[in-house]
Amino acid sequence: MDKFIHRLKYYLIGFGLGCVMVYAIFYTGDDARSSWLPEGRVLEFIEETELVVMNKYITCTLECNNIALEDFDKTFFQKAKVNFSESSTTREPCPEYQIEGKLADGREVILLIETCEPRRLSTAEEKEDIATLVNISFEGLKRDCLCE
Repeated sequence: MDKFIHRLKYYLIGFGLGCVMVYAIFYTGDDARSSWLPEGRVLEFIEETELVVMNKYITCTLECNNIALEDFDKTFFQKAKVNFSESSTTREPCPEYQIEGKLADGREVILLIETCEPRRLSTAEEKEDIATLVNISFEGLKRDCLCE
């Protein structure tokens, strides 16, 4: 019985040190999501890249619904989630991700964002990372705007 207690102490000390090491390695402290997980990487990439709208219809829809591109800031992406089941992650050369989040005014928004990194582009003409807003939808979206 004495040997068992001795071995149990060593086991618990090792287990405790292991837990402390895992906590120290993976906990960043300032961010709720981890950038080593796929969702964290995607959101971090979009957050650090300037969001661009190349479609006039999307621009008109944003203006008609009183949404500015500045509304999709760091606080929006920190609370957002990536819906991988509705995303086209294997699309080449630029995958599309469906992002679900809440605006500052409480409206829930679903964004479809295409992300392009220079290393993925075949011509490598683009020198910077690109995140393009492809589609937007949310409850109460005004569809009667004069957008074409």
